[in-house]
Amino acid sequence: MQTQTLFRFSRRLLLPALLGLGACNFLDVGPPPTQVVDTTVYSADASATAGVLGIYIGLTSRGTNVPGIANDAALSTFLGLEADELLYATTAFDEYRLNQVNPAGNGPSLLWSQAYTNIYQCNTAVAGLTASTTLTVSLKTQLLGEAKFLRAFNYFYLANLFGDVPLVLGTDYAANSTLGRTPKADVYAAVVTDLLDAQKSLAATYPVSNERTRVNQAAATALLARVYLYQQNWAAAETQASAVLGQTTLYTLPALNQVFLANSQEAIWQLRRAGTVSTNTAEGAYFVPSSLTVAPAATYQLTNTLYNAFGTPDNRRTTWTNSYAVAGTTYRYPFKYQQRIPTANAGAATEYSVVLRLAEQYLIRAEARIRQGKVADGLADLNVVRARAGAPALSTALGQADALLAVENERRLELFTEYGHRWFDLIRTGRVAAVLGAYKGTTWDANDNMWPIPATQLLANPALTQNPGY
Repeated sequence: MQTQTLFRFSRRLLLPALLGLGACNFLDVGPPPTQVVDTTVYSADASATAGVLGIYIGLTSRGTNVPGIANDAALSTFLGLEADELLYATTAFDEYRLNQVNPAGNGPSLLWSQAYTNIYQCNTAVAGLTASTTLTVSLKTQLLGEAKFLRAFNYFYLANLFGDVPLVLGTDYAANSTLGRTPKADVYAAVVTDLLDAQKSLAATYPVSNERTRVNQAAATALLARVYLYQQNWAAAETQASAVLGQTTLYTLPALNQVFLANSQEAIWQLRRAGTVSTNTAEGAYFVPSSLTVAPAATYQLTNTLYNAFGTPDNRRTTWTNSYAVAGTTYRYPFKYQQRIPTANAGAATEYSVVLRLAEQYLIRAEARIRQGKVADGLADLNVVRARAGAPALSTALGQADALLAVENERRLELFTEYGHRWFDLIRTGRVAAVLGAYKGTTWDANDNMWPIPATQLLANPALTQNPGY
């Protein structure tokens, strides 16, 4: 059950309350019960492929009560509440809306545990694949690229949620369980290394034709462009984004109502929900109301500040948001994903969760160019995205400072409720206090820009320390 206490916690106050909760350390995950880690898994092509596919399944699985780090919309919902994108119909998630995340709550614990469980799977795959001498060479290379990409993906979000985190690259879970926090810069360096390796290992084509649910070389390049942007390596970010944008036969900007469809031409990487499909995507299940006649069926609602940020004209507001009215009150909600259940409930999903897409690469390159003083070129990239939305072009005469604010605004309008982009953007640019301080007033605190290390981890591993303010 979600803890509702809405004041800052200290470890001194938490310790007595948590002693009865046990000390499960999610770095000490051991072999997941559904994953065979015997070396025989990586001795044959079919079983090795199944082992790596299991990592993708782990990304789309759901933790108890709270979604997992990837496909079950945790990043989109919780971080949308943390920023200025979403409201929740009840007080159930006020700790996120008020930026007072509980270290003992489900959110930090389950996001942490899911990520490290997934990383353990990646480490097992990397070790098994590297040691194997019996796999088809091309398949071994591809699977290694996928495993390293997925490890980098998990660490990217861990570092941006929690700051310094343990960097676990091996499979000795007894040793891993006592690791301290690794500086965020070193975690980023490991992410870059994995993505560069993945670039070399992955093919330009997708492993399964007509599906974009497993990563290819462009996915590694796209995530690398984002990482370089976050590192303020502007030239490298521009180079990597340009490499993706140059693949015009594979990636295009389709109409707004086609962006989030399964195998969209804009999608660089999508996640398809595993197992029996009762919903197309977690986003659709969370955001699309179950009823348009009962309030508040739209449990996650768009803030007025986001809705009003769209200019006129801007087809993103009319296509990617929706509303309904009950008893004179209008409820607005995200509508990028429009299906709660598969078409005709036949089990064939028409929408996949889009993790990486082409528009972000235009926005990355725009910012990278502007930061290097190539303001007109950066604004040209912004105008490509705006043209697809039917929004008027920005003047290329803008100065650098105004152009950077235009990037911030365009990212807000284009990427809202997608994997926490708005929250991370405000933090990485140093704009979070100015924007959210004004929006949230007295509920904003300078330490709110990082999540707390889960309280269970602090109890289980004395080498870990808590983030300031908790």
